[in-house]
Amino acid sequence: MRKILERVVPGKQGLAVELELGQHLRVVDLEGQQVVDMALFNLQNLREKLSTSYSRTRYIPKSSGEYVPRDRLTEGDTLMSTLCRPMMTIIHETAPEKGVHDCHNRMCNRYLYEVQLGVGPQDGCHEIISRAVAPYDLLPEDIPDTLDINMRYEHDCANRRWVIGLPASRPGDSVEFRAAMPLLVGLSACPLEVGLCNGGKSTPVRVEVHAPA
Repeated sequence: MRKILERVVPGKQGLAVELELGQHLRVVDLEGQQVVDMALFNLQNLREKLSTSYSRTRYIPKSSGEYVPRDRLTEGDTLMSTLCRPMMTIIHETAPEKGVHDCHNRMCNRYLYEVQLGVGPQDGCHEIISRAVAPYDLLPEDIPDTLDINMRYEHDCANRRWVIGLPASRPGDSVEFRAAMPLLVGLSACPLEVGLCNGGKSTPVRVEVHAPA
């Protein structure tokens, strides 16, 4: 593979990148424990977008008749679209614990910060990604539920609630994806600095795109 793009995204900021079929996207956590929210759109039909629920439940089975809804997405798993078509494959993770990526919760937004957390006006991943993809004539209401890379979001069955924990990623850990169709990718270095989500601090990440040599 040859690197064709490399960008450092500061904490609390976002980026939009285009991928061709077969290209790789690598997201590198520079300081560790940083969540990156990722939205996907079919570049040739922006109305088709990521479905995290289909990604958990409408995966491509290894054998006919298999149906096992998952609570994690990890190496070898496929991110599916709202039309149940493959968009991306997770091909490699370097963190010691695999599959620590939230695929159940909606991204943070101004409502969370202003109303639920009461920490004052602040843009969330929804607003950050919306700005990043705005040049493609996409509106905030067009943004799908995201795959939240590195976010530990686990269910506490005894207390019937979801719990946010520390990410598993260390400084320099990365997650790499392969595009299964031409894609527009919207990314946000999550700005949350309350609780354990980003280890209490929003920090930069490096985004790379690699193409077959």
